[in-house]
Amino acid sequence: MNKLIFIVLLPLTTFAQDFINSSEFNSKTAKGISVVEFWAEWNKSNEVDFLGNLKDCNSYKLCIVNNSSIQKEYKVSSIPTIIIFNNGIEQNRFIPNIMMQLSATKKDVQSVINEITFNKFQ
Repeated sequence: MNKLIFIVLLPLTTFAQDFINSSEFNSKTAKGISVVEFWAEWNKSNEVDFLGNLKDCNSYKLCIVNNSSIQKEYKVSSIPTIIIFNNGIEQNRFIPNIMMQLSATKKDVQSVINEITFNKFQ
């Protein structure tokens, strides 16, 4: 008995978290919803591990040590800081506590992304 197997490829709504730098920052955040984690290797123990699992956005890491111009432009004074952009415009920001740990959860960040997405249809 021959069986026919159909494979359906659906568009993915989750993208892996990539590293970006100053020269590509504007082009990467200019279109759609982008989530950027400002971080540094010296605070690796507090890096955010859920950004690559967010839906309906692109997520990126930007090292403040190598990209201080972007850090200054967005006035990031502590890390990890997460900034959510919609078409290049900052929509929301999550900052760390005094222990340099992010209190925001995946659910908190996804909630903002969902709200931005929902508002596009109103």
